Amino acid sequence: MSGEREEHAAGTADRARDPRPESPDAGLHEQFRSVLAAGGGLITALRRLAQALRALIAAEARVLRASIAVVFLSAVALVAFSVSLWACVVALLGWAFTVATHSVGIALGILVLLHAALVAGIWFFIKRAVRHASFPEVRAELRQAGRELMRDVDRFAQTRPAASAPMPDSTAASREHPS
Repeated sequence: MSGEREEHAAGTADRARDPRPESPDAGLHEQFRSVLAAGGGLITALRRLAQALRALIAAEARVLRASIAVVFLSAVALVAFSVSLWACVVALLGWAFTVATHSVGIALGILVLLHAALVAGIWFFIKRAVRHASFPEVRAELRQAGRELMRDVDRFAQTRPAASAPMPDSTAASREHPS
């Protein structure tokens, strides 16, 4: 065991006394190795990132599938609850009108009139919303801007020929106006 230590110590001392300088390419080789190692690490990290993104996309797809079902069932439940609420309100109003008028026929007539007014009001507001959704003010402003643009183009076209008239060459000018 001690013989191995002595050989190791002798080898270390020989290397320290070695007068040969390192070659100038040794530093470049070391830098190249470190760049290759960093590139390999980068590629490994990109692979892990791609795998994580694939897993994330798969998980998001599962959530989307589940959420579409939940949204659809929620919409069905919302419609069912709103219809049942409407029926309860109509029944309550009908009972109140029957008690107030002491006549089922008059109470039903009032309910029909209220429903007709409700449908007419909803129809009016839907038409109004559609009209506002088509942006009439913006369309009017765009038409006005188009008219102003056409006016400017026409005005520019009228002044353009005078500015773009060909310049007379010197020989034609000397023939017209002899000095």
